[in-house]
Amino acid sequence: MGRGKTFTIPERAHVDLMVHLNMSISLMSARIHCSLTINDCYMSDPVAYGTSKSTGRARKLKQRDERNVARAVPNTMKSAKYVDAVKTEWSKIHPSYLENLSNSMPNRIFQVIQKNGGVTSY
Repeated sequence: MGRGKTFTIPERAHVDLMVHLNMSISLMSARIHCSLTINDCYMSDPVAYGTSKSTGRARKLKQRDERNVARAVPNTMKSAKYVDAVKTEWSKIHPSYLENLSNSMPNRIFQVIQKNGGVTSY
């Protein structure tokens, strides 16, 4: 969901003047055609208003699901079957394949940087 409207500098000055004149929040909101919430957010901390940064991309998993995964992974990794399966599969990988992967890392990182973390050709 996108961010809502924020006050412009002239609107902030207008609100500051109305606060100084002891107007009610509802009257201020009506005068500058904004919601009570926007007005209240500005009045609660005028100095920091509008400076918060986006937290980034939305999470794929809810925090509860992340905790469940975090609990399940160590239990799975401790099992002897898991350890044996990993060792078996690891031994099937040819050393030259791993060397090629290691050598291509600078190109891979460069592409990730160019694509701003998006999809690359690898």
